[in-house]
Amino acid sequence: MLTGTATACSGSPAAPKAPQSRKATGSATAPTAQPASRSGQERLDEEARDLLDRTDPWASDDEGLVSSGSLAIPGQNVDDTVESGTALRVEVACAGEGTVTFTAVSGTARKAERVDCARTMTNRFDFTTAEPSLTIQADSSEAERVGTAYVVRHIT
Repeated sequence: MLTGTATACSGSPAAPKAPQSRKATGSATAPTAQPASRSGQERLDEEARDLLDRTDPWASDDEGLVSSGSLAIPGQNVDDTVESGTALRVEVACAGEGTVTFTAVSGTARKAERVDCARTMTNRFDFTTAEPSLTIQADSSEAERVGTAYVVRHIT
């Protein structure tokens, strides 16, 4: 079976920031809020994956696995190996501050699930494909403050 993973990797390491000099007067300025660093985003994605691992007793079992991973926001993972009419169970989780809307799409079939990332739980839903493909999408207005994870399995 094909396992697809979509992540928000740029493929190149971030350049280190140059240290900022202090003002000559000796007064310190308060740091400003910065979006999550690349390593911060990876940490949030790992926290979301850990939520799935804790709640899914079959997480280590690859039998029935269709697809899993973390998604960039906005982002999607497409799997063209799924047959039309396939019954699937989709489990999604996010970590951080904000909400993420996960959407499963196959032809005219569509199911969306909004997840509150502050709650340490996962959401599950059943989904039947309408075409020989499956797309899992993630979207959030707080993209820099949330991490995502999903697992799609065949229902047996």
